[in-house]
Parts: sequence; structure tokens; C-alpha cells
Amino acid sequence: MPETVLSVTGLDGHYGESHVLHGVDFSIRAGEVVTLVGRNGAGKTSTLRAIMGMLPRRSGSIELRGRQLISLPPHRIARAGIGYVPDDRGIFASLSVAENLALPPRARAGALSDGEIDALFPRLKERRASPGTKLSGGEQQMLAIARALRTGAGLLLLDEPTEGLAPVIVRQIGAILRDLKGRGHTVLLVEQNVHFAATVADRHIVMENGRVVDTLDNAELAADPGRLDRFLGV
Repeated sequence: MPETVLSVTGLDGHYGESHVLHGVDFSIRAGEVVTLVGRNGAGKTSTLRAIMGMLPRRSGSIELRGRQLISLPPHRIARAGIGYVPDDRGIFASLSVAENLALPPRARAGALSDGEIDALFPRLKERRASPGTKLSGGEQQMLAIARALRTGAGLLLLDEPTEGLAPVIVRQIGAILRDLKGRGHTVLLVEQNVHFAATVADRHIVMENGRVVDTLDNAELAADPGRLDRFLGV
């Protein structure tokens, strides 16, 4: 049985007076790709932000390979080995692709080399000198993922990586995620596109009103596609 990389237990989260996460529990094993699915406002992005220490108030337990993260600030969580790609991608528009990639330090062993990044993201290799303002949405998404990998993060948190992208780019993102899984990376992603999620993920964690309400693997999803209907409104 692969080791548990991330263990979230009794996670509560607040924005000011708004209580947005209510006792969230789940775990992810090494090498897994796991999705958080649910309607808008279910608490998926808030869960990623809480894991990264970016929620104003949080309590409970978040362990990365047994190390407690709940009291750590975002920069120390990142250095512990978690890479976060937000839904806005966080690309510096005035900097080139090469400059964006060079910003985060190689904080851990296992950081992808420039050659490995070029092999995984050949389009970025072609666009090294291009400023962020000249990149397509798909290229920006690839750059954001590559930048996280350059730090040596073994666990990636991806927020809506396919949102607004053309189908051909969505397929490329899927191929990249499967490649990363093959390399031993662990991925937790928020994804609205359940059909896409089923092509890349091992398991799906369903959230509703800030709580985990179901968990199913692809075999269970294939056997009972309607199981998600009442949570996703499809």
C-alpha cells in the first residue's frame, strides 16, 4: 500500500464570519490523482486554499507525510513540498516565460530540470522569450504547472486547470497529468468537467456545502454514473 501523502482531518475554515468548511476529512496516497468535485460554492477552492495556509481562519489537521501543516504560513507549506496553481494561474504578465519559470527557487530535491520541463512542455520551450501577455490560456496553464514543478513539489494542488480551454488543450493538460502521475507525482485538483476528471483521476471526492459527502473511484463512477447527479445538478 503506497504511503499517505496528504491527510486532512476535521478541517474547518472561515472567511471572516462566514464558515465555509465543516469538518472536511480525506486522504491521498502517493502517486494518486484525486479530484474535488461539486457545485460552485461547495468548498472545493476553499479546501485548496486552506491546505496552502491561505484561508484567514482554519482549524483541524493537515498532515503532509506525517508533518503537521495547520499552523504554518504559505511559504513554509510550499517549501515542505506542495505546489499550488490557482484558478487565475498567477502568471506575471510583464515577465517572459523564462523569467516566470526562474522566479521560484528549486527548494527541494526532485525539482524538474530545465530539460525535463522542456520535454514535458515543448510549447513553453518554443515560447521562452514571450511575455506572459502573449500567451494563450492553455500556455499560461502549462507555465503555471511547470513553475510549480520547478520547485520540487511532490504534491500539486490544481484549481480548475481546464476551465475555459479549447478541447485540444484540455487533452494536452490531461496527457501532462498522466505523465506526472507516471513520474510519481501526487495531484489534487478541483475540476468541474467530470468527463475529463475520469480520464486522469483515480478517485473523486464529492463536496457539498463545505463538507465531504461522497468518495468514489472510476470503477464506481462507471458502474453508477447517476451517483453524482444529485450533487452536481447534471
